[in-house]
Amino acid sequence: MLSRIEGTLTSIVAEALTARPHLSALEAPGPAPALEAGQGAVLVSIADVTRAGTFAPAQSQVNGAQSRRVLPIEFGARVDFFVRPTGPAAADLAAARTLLLEDMSLVSHSLGATEVVTGQAFAAAEPDPGFHVTSFLLATGGIERDLAAQNLSGALRYSGRGEIWPPGVSEQGGTIRAVDPVLVSLPLTIEARDAVARAGQTVTIRVRALGGHRLTAPAPAPATPLRLAVTVLSDAPPAQRGAITGGAPGVETGFRVIGLTPPETAITYQAPASGITRTRLEYVAIHLATPTGQRGVYLGSAAVRLEP
Repeated sequence: MLSRIEGTLTSIVAEALTARPHLSALEAPGPAPALEAGQGAVLVSIADVTRAGTFAPAQSQVNGAQSRRVLPIEFGARVDFFVRPTGPAAADLAAARTLLLEDMSLVSHSLGATEVVTGQAFAAAEPDPGFHVTSFLLATGGIERDLAAQNLSGALRYSGRGEIWPPGVSEQGGTIRAVDPVLVSLPLTIEARDAVARAGQTVTIRVRALGGHRLTAPAPAPATPLRLAVTVLSDAPPAQRGAITGGAPGVETGFRVIGLTPPETAITYQAPASGITRTRLEYVAIHLATPTGQRGVYLGSAAVRLEP
């Protein structure tokens, strides 16, 4: 996988050097090559790799009914240049340095082509190569002033992004049998009238402009009216919070499921019977309910001020 990226990059560099007969393109590993006077070499290597991204959807690819887990990566690549002067004289060293700088300029220009920068040049002919490069950009470069092992040297460092996976490894995916869109115009109109309560008092929260149906099974596509999953959020312990009194218990603790009654749905909040020792806020959080009675998409909230 990574070796394929390294080999492909070596091929791209070698193609860029066809007009530079004194150079040869080599793939790592290896130290600075032993060169004849006046000759040069380019050594290509993957230098480092780190994981890219944190979101689970970026870790899978879907191809028809099959899927595979991929690893998003950022990788560093080095293109090292070596030129051996024809002799020890100052003029020989200057000529070799000029040659080295020209080599680096031409290769960096070639690797700056759109098809390389976008990763298209790394595309493999086979359908499952184990890697996919999405970007490849020059990061930095350096040129040594002094001889090392009788060679002048320099390096270009590149930063790439892509994905890798074991070739031939995939999983059979499921089938989407139905799509159930729910269109909701946000923000909703959520009003808490007289939103100040003391111990045991109630506040009515009204949700407007929400209605519709959702599927409960893929076939023969029965539908049920939309419902809300509602809970109370507070910095107080659950036993000392207010409660939603309408609807039916939800699957999740602390939630009530309330049927919608367009054009306006009333939600009744009841303040705790005791324990309000200071002024504080509680929030009635409103979600769409799933067909199984769990909380779905968050829609909004209303604040209630509790007074001792």
